[in-house]
Amino acid sequence: MKLKYIFMSMVLAATSMVGFTSCSDDNDAPVPANNKTDLVLSNDTRIKIGSENRVLLPIESGNGDYHAFSLAPEIADVIEENNQFYIEGYKNGTARIVVSDGANNYKQLVVSVYTTDNMTLSVENLTFVTPLGFSSFNYEAKVAEGNGGYTIESDNEKVEASIDEETGEISLKATSGKDPYVATITVHDCSGLSASFSVSVEATFDGFTQADIDEILAETESNVYGKCKDPSDDTVPYYFPWRSWGYGAWLSTENDGTKAIGWWMDYWGSDYGGLKIEYPASARVGEDVTGKLYFQYSSIDWYDLYQYNGTARVVEDNAERTVVIFWNVDLDNELINRAYVVLYKDDVN
Repeated sequence: MKLKYIFMSMVLAATSMVGFTSCSDDNDAPVPANNKTDLVLSNDTRIKIGSENRVLLPIESGNGDYHAFSLAPEIADVIEENNQFYIEGYKNGTARIVVSDGANNYKQLVVSVYTTDNMTLSVENLTFVTPLGFSSFNYEAKVAEGNGGYTIESDNEKVEASIDEETGEISLKATSGKDPYVATITVHDCSGLSASFSVSVEATFDGFTQADIDEILAETESNVYGKCKDPSDDTVPYYFPWRSWGYGAWLSTENDGTKAIGWWMDYWGSDYGGLKIEYPASARVGEDVTGKLYFQYSSIDWYDLYQYNGTARVVEDNAERTVVIFWNVDLDNELINRAYVVLYKDDVN
């Protein structure tokens, strides 16, 4: 009720101003109660920006002596011309138009202002190929034509999508499973237009892409990294935290034809844990061989050390450093457990 009285006051004030002219030949005398008709407006209106797209104030019935004003004139305003009221849109958004008649009836009309009648996207489909269970990102897609106020949705939870509501730039994160799949991404704008594109996702069962290997080779310090399925709670944690706390040491050993490198801690003369990769000492650079990963989690009991049998590859081995990668394909959990060690030989005690 309070809102109605506010609108009534605003209209009464507006009618006293010079700029508001009746679009009827009726005089300003009150309409007798028994002659009143309902003030009826058509449905909410969509208006395209520009003076050439003005629309007539959509009054279907009423009692003459009409007046109208906008609550958001920067978006859409009422223009009087030749004893007629028109609505003109200026920028994308929604405005409410308040209309009154000679019987002191008040109605509101919601006007949606837009720029274009079309919505198009910069892509029709995208393809992701990632190691099993891993994610990759894409920032290529965007809205080529639309009206702003964008929202986005994905019909598959393995593809996460977000959008800048003003610029229409789209960010995608896709995670592969053991079976290929296609997701549909749909974008909506503030005017009700929508457009879609497809995302095809498939897994590679190689532990590392060439881009991954190039990134590892670019590291300039000794490092260990592991991303494996946690048997206790199905998370994917980083390896145990002792190294960051200053415990343990870089490891490089060879026993009975098996070499081991990584970061390891002995506790009171016994193996405690860390991350290390074992592989045949005879392995040549670039050769895939049978290997083993020892991996201790930070998210569960520090005394639990897990082992994975899989594939190891010596990526680099020279006088300065040794670089080894490891992976294990876990189809049941739809994940590739993987790890790598970059070991500069000067760091080994």
